[in-house]
Amino acid sequence: MQPVDRTDGDRSFIEDARRRQIVTAAIAAIAEEGYSRASFVRIAARASISPGLITYHFKTKENLIREVLGHIDARLDRAMEGGPEPLEGFEDGLRRIVTGHVTYCASHPQEMVARREVLSAALPPALQEHVARGNEAGRAELVGFLTEGQRHGEFRPFDPEVFTDALFAALSSAPRSVARRPAEEHGAYAREMADLFAEAATGRG
Repeated sequence: MQPVDRTDGDRSFIEDARRRQIVTAAIAAIAEEGYSRASFVRIAARASISPGLITYHFKTKENLIREVLGHIDARLDRAMEGGPEPLEGFEDGLRRIVTGHVTYCASHPQEMVARREVLSAALPPALQEHVARGNEAGRAELVGFLTEGQRHGEFRPFDPEVFTDALFAALSSAPRSVARRPAEEHGAYAREMADLFAEAATGRG
């Protein structure tokens, strides 16, 4: 079999399903065994397929890890949108970002562990650059959101870069923080963090 090298639109339903199966197995392997030990052989064993089938779909581990990060980050982004209901303003948007992120971390701990394992590993330079570009894009999007909130008068004057640094640090710590708490406290933790940043942004604390 020749490795697959197609755009998403060119893949069949079966190919997409197989790729999702492999990504799910990779997440489990990375979370439970660590990034360096998550070889194609170990991932294939979890997915009950041959290692060659992973090579067929992804060619290299770097490509698979890109897909893993893209899968997790896309789901996180959807969670931070807070559902289909229209936004009630910039404060509501900020609250959705925080509560959505924390809630997703609490309900998908394996994905968060896998993501942390990948981001803390000695990645190949091209993958490091890929991660850095994603981080910068996320930061720029949040800075733009905060700046717009200030322009519309919902947020007080502050340095959006400083606020973004603080918020990113808090969100990055959320997976481990919620993992240390019983499940019944996760909602309160998310609301408390959302209140903290909403009050900091609006100045109504």
